[in-house]
Amino acid sequence: MFLRSSSGRGNYIDVEGTSVRARWESRGEWQALTIQKSEAGVVHSGDLVYLQSHTRAHIDVVDGVVQARWEDTGAWQAMTIEKRGKSGSSVILPDDIICLKAHSDKYLEVQDGAVRARWNDCGDWQAMRIEKEATRALFSGDSITLLAHTTKRIEVEGSSVSARWSEAGTWQTFTIKNYGGRVISYGDAIFLKAHTGKLLHVQETSVVAEWEDYGAWQTFVIESQDGLRSGPVMPGDSIFLRAHTGRFVEVHGVAVKASWFEKGAWQTLIIERSVQRRLMQRPAPGDLATEHTEHIDIVLV
Repeated sequence: MFLRSSSGRGNYIDVEGTSVRARWESRGEWQALTIQKSEAGVVHSGDLVYLQSHTRAHIDVVDGVVQARWEDTGAWQAMTIEKRGKSGSSVILPDDIICLKAHSDKYLEVQDGAVRARWNDCGDWQAMRIEKEATRALFSGDSITLLAHTTKRIEVEGSSVSARWSEAGTWQTFTIKNYGGRVISYGDAIFLKAHTGKLLHVQETSVVAEWEDYGAWQTFVIESQDGLRSGPVMPGDSIFLRAHTGRFVEVHGVAVKASWFEKGAWQTLIIERSVQRRLMQRPAPGDLATEHTEHIDIVLV
């Protein structure tokens, strides 16, 4: 799950090394947290919980300082989760506004990107929206295909990019990646790596696949028709790819270019998953393996 500060209007809590901060609006590996408690079952307001980061360390609080240093689940790591504005043992649901009270009876707060625990209030600085990851969405590292309005799929042969056939074969398969890892969301800057190991890029109006660089020319922004949609990109969605030039990738006949600023039929692409999801390596030491723990991971209902 993810914790977004300012009641869901601010940045997400992230863990880099042992530091716990709230610096970005993206939901990547550094922002991903696992909520745990000692007993099986769903999480209720008032439960004692632990927050495990991607490093496998649990968030702890000592003298108001919030860090993620150890894999222990002791007193320093224990927090009481509370649904803001509601009493009793109500179930914690995705998108609920919650506060987290440390063993010191101080609540976690976010101010100017810093995460601390200094006050006994569950106020605006302490309120966070708890968000569940969309497990059926497309993830960074997935293999995908792009189906054009012509019913042909974009392909790479050598360094040439075109759309000649409907088959979803090797030439039509791309690995999609974003900066943070995890779910691909609308508005993300993404990269598309072909079976050749080269990335799609736009030079003037040409779409080609010549280099392995992850640079400005290789960057695309994934958008919806109105450009206002947010949230995860799902297999089967109609999407638009905006190049660094501001123009959208289009298919005209068999040619693939980026010539226009409009979002029309030629620019519409259906994104599909071609194989089972695999995760992109995160930009931090360690791996995604989990170790046995006496605590049980709780899935928000």
